[in-house]
Amino acid sequence: MKKNKELSGEVQNNINSGPNMKRKEELQNAAHYEISRKPLFNSTAFGAYARVGRYMKIFSYLVLLAGIGFAFTSCMGGYMASEPTYTEYARPPRLSETQIWIDGDWGWNNQSHVYVQRAGYWTNPRQGQSYVAGSWKTTQRGKSWTKGHWQKQARQPDSRGR
Repeated sequence: MKKNKELSGEVQNNINSGPNMKRKEELQNAAHYEISRKPLFNSTAFGAYARVGRYMKIFSYLVLLAGIGFAFTSCMGGYMASEPTYTEYARPPRLSETQIWIDGDWGWNNQSHVYVQRAGYWTNPRQGQSYVAGSWKTTQRGKSWTKGHWQKQARQPDSRGR
């Protein structure tokens, strides 16, 4: 009786451990993997559908790049044969003695394709910066407006030449 129990214990240990158990798990995992992969191979992984998908991806990237390019070029100003006439507006009163006057600017209107005048305004000067007024530039395509902007002042040498 003892011998039978010992034998059945050894058989049980051999069944639960060792290479047979690992082999069964590997086969089971491989079977599950193959079963889950079958539908993908039958439909679109090969053939015309895969090629069409690749071309659609390339086409969508080209459309995206064209849209970005169009958005950037639509923000740029246009060109005119001659400068529009400047209308003088009455300056509103200054709120403080430290404020400076910034002359009106011109902005490009994309719908009407003309420059539209913007009124000037009072503002506080920025420390270490000076305002460069906008101006008209003449090119082969016509005249275009360059907006005014703030720029850093060049460092002035002190009395010691530094």
